[in-house]
Order: sequence, then structure tokens, then C-alpha cells
Amino acid sequence: MPAMPWMKTVTLTTATTVYGLFALIQALDPSVRFPQCCKLQIQSDPSMGAAKLRIGNSDISTTNCGVSLVAGQALLFETTEQNLHSLLDIFLLSDTNTHLVNITFVVH
Repeated sequence: MPAMPWMKTVTLTTATTVYGLFALIQALDPSVRFPQCCKLQIQSDPSMGAAKLRIGNSDISTTNCGVSLVAGQALLFETTEQNLHSLLDIFLLSDTNTHLVNITFVVH
């Protein structure tokens, strides 16, 4: 059983590579087996300077994303009473190698 809330840092190793959020989470913590949550925050680590973190769906690219963040900025998916946020449908892309991304989520 994973800790709740789950709060860890994942690393996007290679620039311009698309990473699935749930795959990153499971690689870091295999005890996370449920790919949905009721609250989610994704933050570009404050140490990342001008590096851009893009967040989107599976067709994410440097010109197609839902959100683009720089150091310290975060995207918050608001709380729902049910676990409706699918971690399988969220993908990350960075323009910098070794991009640190802080993830917090809660499961009911």
C-alpha cells in the first residue's frame, strides 16, 4: 500500500522524450497499482530554472500540450469525491535533460 498522500519526485531523464505519468510513478514506487486519483498536483521543481515542462495527453509535443510550466509552477487537478483523474492519460515532456518533477496525489 503506497503512502497517502503520495509525494515524490520523478525524473524526466532525456529531453524531448514523452513520459507517461503512471509509468514514472510505478517505476519509482511499484506499490502504486491504482492508476486513478481524486487529487493531483504536478510541479516543475524550483531548481529547474527556465526549463519547460509540458503536460498533456498521449499526443503531446513541443507545440501541442495542455499546460507548459517553468521552475516552481504547478498544475493542480482539483479534488473530486471519486477517483476520476486518470494517471494513465497524463504525459510529460521536457526541453531539458534530467528534469525533476514533483508529484503529489491522493486516492480515496
